[in-house]
Amino acid sequence: MTSEIVLWRIRNRIIEYLDLAASEGHQLAYQAAAPHVDVPSELANQWEDWVRPDWRQYLKPPVFSYEELEAIGSFNASFAAAMAATKDPLPPLGVLLESTKWVELRGAASAALDVFRTRGHRPEADLDESS
Repeated sequence: MTSEIVLWRIRNRIIEYLDLAASEGHQLAYQAAAPHVDVPSELANQWEDWVRPDWRQYLKPPVFSYEELEAIGSFNASFAAAMAATKDPLPPLGVLLESTKWVELRGAASAALDVFRTRGHRPEADLDESS
């Protein structure tokens, strides 16, 4: 069983991920700040770090609202479709940003992020297990 504090931290990371995935500008800024990083691969791997195939078994209320769980499911389906339609290894960010599936993925991330913004990001200081 995953502790509630860990789930809140995962929720915060999902919000941060969706913010990055939803924004072409943020992705380009990330690539510029870290030219040695393969940003497309990072985006693919980070989602899979936080939302594993068994995500419905551990991402649950009250940490995640029902609307947020629906948003995760919807984005996860878009993510899977984008990954299935994209060559492996993923092309460079500049090429990927122009692909139809990546544009759709940014839209799906934006829609999911809007749902998460209703309750917002939980301050990390509130999640200190010793408090």
